[in-house]
Amino acid sequence: MRAPRTLVVGAVAASMLAGTLATASAAPTTSSAPSAAAVSTATKPSENAKLNKTPTPKLKWFRCYATSECATVDLPLDYDDPKGPKTKVAVLRTKATGKRVGTLFVNPGGPGGSSTDLAQAASRWASPTIRKSFDVVGVDPRGIGASDNVRCLQPWQQQSTFAPLEDVFPVGWTKQQRYMGSMKKIARACSTNKLATAMSTAEVARDMEMVRRALGQGKLSYMGFSYGTQLGATYANMFPSNFRSIVIDGTINPRSWSGTPWNKSRPLDFRLGSGKGAWKAMKQVLAECQKAGDPRCEFAAVGDTRKRFDALVAQVQRTPLVLRDPDSGQKFTVDYPTMIGALLSVMYGSDAPTQVDAILTELDYAATEAQGGRAKTPKPTRASRQVLLAAVDDAVGAPARAMYDNSYDAFLSVTCTDSQETTRLADYPRYDTQAQTTAPHFGKAWLWSSSGCAGDAFTGQDEDAYVGPYDRYTPKGVLIVGNYWDPATAYTGAVETRKILGRSRLVSSDSWGHTAYGVSSCVTKAVDTYLVSGSSPARDRTCAAETPAFPTREERARKTAPEIAEMTELPKGAGEQTFPEPVVVD
Repeated sequence: MRAPRTLVVGAVAASMLAGTLATASAAPTTSSAPSAAAVSTATKPSENAKLNKTPTPKLKWFRCYATSECATVDLPLDYDDPKGPKTKVAVLRTKATGKRVGTLFVNPGGPGGSSTDLAQAASRWASPTIRKSFDVVGVDPRGIGASDNVRCLQPWQQQSTFAPLEDVFPVGWTKQQRYMGSMKKIARACSTNKLATAMSTAEVARDMEMVRRALGQGKLSYMGFSYGTQLGATYANMFPSNFRSIVIDGTINPRSWSGTPWNKSRPLDFRLGSGKGAWKAMKQVLAECQKAGDPRCEFAAVGDTRKRFDALVAQVQRTPLVLRDPDSGQKFTVDYPTMIGALLSVMYGSDAPTQVDAILTELDYAATEAQGGRAKTPKPTRASRQVLLAAVDDAVGAPARAMYDNSYDAFLSVTCTDSQETTRLADYPRYDTQAQTTAPHFGKAWLWSSSGCAGDAFTGQDEDAYVGPYDRYTPKGVLIVGNYWDPATAYTGAVETRKILGRSRLVSSDSWGHTAYGVSSCVTKAVDTYLVSGSSPARDRTCAAETPAFPTREERARKTAPEIAEMTELPKGAGEQTFPEPVVVD
């Protein structure tokens, strides 16, 4: 996998992936009545008391990026030392277009995604109901985006360090050793960076709470996607009486993400199960392709789609394919890790089956020709080749480039501080073998992406990281959204989180890609109603598929909010101010 995308590992409990989809989708019967222990824990004002020692900041807004307002605020690097070193955090607000209900904080995931980008792009992903009712506010997590930037390596070190990570995952002893060496180097560097070791999700929750106080506009409303669901669950348990409504879409099981005594001896993806979720989605695409048939799904022309997929993977494992870019004429190679990375990349989209079909059809044609046979699939077109090229670029786009890219620095700083692994990096080749058994192909990609979190690689920890409990009594309920075919945050994460957050409700979506808001109109309506009213639904609900797996052009699904956030670049209007260049913290 490339430098981890919006989640983002975004994530999902492997140890609890029990049962079929049918049993998993049943609404859990969790009582909303809190236990005495939960009530006692919830009433302790420890987090609020800690933040009360820090003066509420004043936000000095300025107009920015043509349609928004921006501000920066200096917050304590360590809230136990409110007068000590500070870190600058960026805030962006787009004002409500109608009668305002309140302020909606947003986070796109990652870890490493920019919340200010997501807030600025609100008109492209948020429904008219949300845009009318809420100021949409993004607070870039510390170390990320327009906030002070974490930098674990010096610029001259990055290219050589990241070169082995250009493989989506390493195959063979030599590449595995090189991969582990690079991961250890950057993880060790982040472990001694003063900002990196203060970037746990708990610190981001505290920063968000300080901005909420600075706004002075009532209790928090929040919508988080992918890794942003961990932020939402963490805030709900750290500040259980401070929120009005929290939506988490593409949900991570918080106990699986955070290190606990019973799970931190396991690699992160074995706890989260993202690889299993991706393999489940891939198998479903192949089954739907078989059902739809050619020409709706061109890969169906091969006959048994699952058998041909297995044979195609085996062929590419033996002999990588050499293809040509129709525009530049340059040749490029698709080996086994690149093939899996490209497929995983397109499965993030709401049109995942169509994109997977395009890639498999391309590769089948090339592989059959390479063996001197006659392909049953159609001859590649310029459009289908561009789909493959874009997916390959997305999969292998490691940050070894002219300008310093801190995406891995940010990803590891948050993920490893939270997950608290006690694993050994030298054991990852053995975990690789296990992953291939439990989550063929995709388990490898997810496993290696967070291998820098091994206990003997990342050694810096935040003593103020939050690791639970996650079942505190909350006066208001959290709305959980889970998508059946999510390749990053598997649906089981939403089901498990529903059981943990006792006053929560679960909206299950039979849709493709990573997250469901904005793609499923049923999900969108349920989320909008909850956010505007501030009241949880009476019961869990399931949203049926609204488009076929292989739709016509007119039936195509819309893009998800994380997709839009990834494509967003903050515009620069004439005469408009922008965020100042972030301070880099080595």
